[in-house]
Amino acid sequence: MKRMTTFAAIGLLVLASCSKSKDLYDPNISSGDKPEPEIKVEANTFDFSTTQSVNLAVDYSASKAGSVFFSIYAENPMTDDDDPALKENVLPVFEAFTDASGKFNSSVSLPAYAKHLYVYTGNFFVSDKLIECDVVNGSAIATVSASRAATRGAYAMTRGAQTDRLETLAQLYSTVDWKDGSVVKQVYKPWHTPLGTWDDETGRPNYLMKSTDKDYEDMSFSADELTGIKNTIGVALTNKKSCPQNYRLAYDLYLTQDSKVAVTVIGSNTCWNNTVGYYYYTGDVPTKENLNIIMLFPNTQDGKSDFIKSKGNKYDGNIALNLNREQDVVLLKYYPNIASGSYADDTPIFPAGTKIGFILKTNGWGMQASKGSKNYYNSSYKGANRTPGYNLGRQYNSWATTTDGLSYCEVDQSLEDVDNGTYAKPNPEGKARTAKFAYKNAQGQQYAIVSFEDACNDDDFDDFIIAMKPVGVFNKIPEPGEKITSEYGVYGFEDLWPDKGDYDLNDAVIDYRRDFTWKAPDASISNPDYKIYKETINLTTYLNYVTLTSGLAVTVKTKSGVKSVTMKTSKNNQEESANFTKDGDTYLLTSDIKGNQGTTYILEIEYNDRIATDKTADVKAFIYRDETSGVEGETRWEVHIPFEAPTSKVIKSYFGTKDDLSDLDAKKYYVREGNYPFAFFLSGVTVESFKNTILLRDNESKKIDSLYPDFIGWSTSGGKENTDWYLK
Repeated sequence: MKRMTTFAAIGLLVLASCSKSKDLYDPNISSGDKPEPEIKVEANTFDFSTTQSVNLAVDYSASKAGSVFFSIYAENPMTDDDDPALKENVLPVFEAFTDASGKFNSSVSLPAYAKHLYVYTGNFFVSDKLIECDVVNGSAIATVSASRAATRGAYAMTRGAQTDRLETLAQLYSTVDWKDGSVVKQVYKPWHTPLGTWDDETGRPNYLMKSTDKDYEDMSFSADELTGIKNTIGVALTNKKSCPQNYRLAYDLYLTQDSKVAVTVIGSNTCWNNTVGYYYYTGDVPTKENLNIIMLFPNTQDGKSDFIKSKGNKYDGNIALNLNREQDVVLLKYYPNIASGSYADDTPIFPAGTKIGFILKTNGWGMQASKGSKNYYNSSYKGANRTPGYNLGRQYNSWATTTDGLSYCEVDQSLEDVDNGTYAKPNPEGKARTAKFAYKNAQGQQYAIVSFEDACNDDDFDDFIIAMKPVGVFNKIPEPGEKITSEYGVYGFEDLWPDKGDYDLNDAVIDYRRDFTWKAPDASISNPDYKIYKETINLTTYLNYVTLTSGLAVTVKTKSGVKSVTMKTSKNNQEESANFTKDGDTYLLTSDIKGNQGTTYILEIEYNDRIATDKTADVKAFIYRDETSGVEGETRWEVHIPFEAPTSKVIKSYFGTKDDLSDLDAKKYYVREGNYPFAFFLSGVTVESFKNTILLRDNESKKIDSLYPDFIGWSTSGGKENTDWYLK
């Protein structure tokens, strides 16, 4: 900002002292003269806050999904297409977990512009992924109506003949012409079918375990185990955007001991009628041409696809799984001579050192031609070209495996042209298209979980999910025990306080991000609640061509027992430990913002116990300069946002002078006449939004409303209008 000349400053001081004088006696005025009436100057009572306190109630209890992670958006976060996913550039304004019953009820701070809320969850077990609600009289209520599981049994199971024939399923191992289904080239060996037969109408296997089988109790899951598995999936796969890279393991499940292996279907969430098989090997990964695939689930469809339900379509009876109260469990078999085509000497015991993999053929079951009045595809997709009377399901040459190098996805340009390039991503290296992670029980044993991505058209990896028993028999795989959420904002400060400034509010710009790390308690606790155990404050410095040198500080008032505070700085992606000066609850991060521009100052606060959202710390950033006032203990010049109390070290004689109208007795700090504050905090936005406005050199000394015309309307209305002024 520009400095005032000495004469201009003196003139302003004289005017200010006249306008603020409370002494009406002047000896130079005769008793017959009337003094000029005093011009009373009053402070703006608007606090310039961009936040609102909202009593938020979110209820997923009908989904019976346990603790549900959800996000709040102030605009629709979903893409506008047949299979919506989260947009890349839309940030949530709040995120949290519900309790174990699926309910969240707390007072939360949201940006003031967030009036119509979009409540999103990517939880696999919740049907209503996106629900909307309004903030009315300081409250917002969002409730889902039912679980995806509630549709179970809604479709009648047809009864056909039993088959293990693959004549109509040649597309399981060969690419086909999407126009007529004819075979083009063979990619894999023909699949093996030694486990048994399946219903030729629905694809439901007849080799599913029964509750009366001697191994069923050991190889299926208890209610508590299923709850733990559900919660783990809910933490690992939190949105239909992108599966975290650390779960996309390139290697297969490796048995550390001789063991039986059973696969339980957790669920399907796709419009496709996929087919899944398994394979095993020791040593090096085999080639696609030598892979011995055993049929596991001819049709993975369970009728609970969010997409299909949203379109009101049906599956023509093609529902194979999750039709009853019993779990759908298959006990795998090991065939030592399968490479030679023999199924002799089969055993349920897999030897230690065996690697077990899985393969999914996209729409394998649904690609069969119609048989009489029977269609094997769902009614939403009758072929890519939507030709009337077209009697084949969508033809899509895509396989997803758990092993790097064995997946296959062929991008047919003619099919891409028909589908506007939306249904395929090339995978020339055949990378694994599954997520692998584990639920860990109280004894520290892992339950292996595998989640598939079909069709190669997105990366959410939640189209079909299976879990395995026994526990603790595979090499260690990732355990999704934590989740990080964030809140955002930007501080802008004028550095001439208490002088009148130019009110460009960019002398010191601070990008604020606070991360909250959530985790559940020990697995021995049934239905655990996810709560916060660590919060990380990140403050990154920017400034706009100032001559003064100011520092950055932050006051952190915690409400729960603190285990540790870790201090760090980061610049140019290089993180280093730090030792900030601590003064009570205040941390002096740097005395020179200008000299350390672009540095991120980090405070990691870990708590003794996990805490709820309303028990997180109060965080207040401000700028300061060390000065000598002559009053004991008053050693700092400080600028805070309006009405925010300074620290005990502030030099109090600054208040009520020059352009400041603070009233310390009334606890009104950093206020002034007019529509411009000395500082502000803008909630729910990052500094990226201002790089072409207040941070540009050419905009130095321009009042904020010259760049954001709606600012004055917001200010003069006391924040009731134009609450999104800084988003435009």
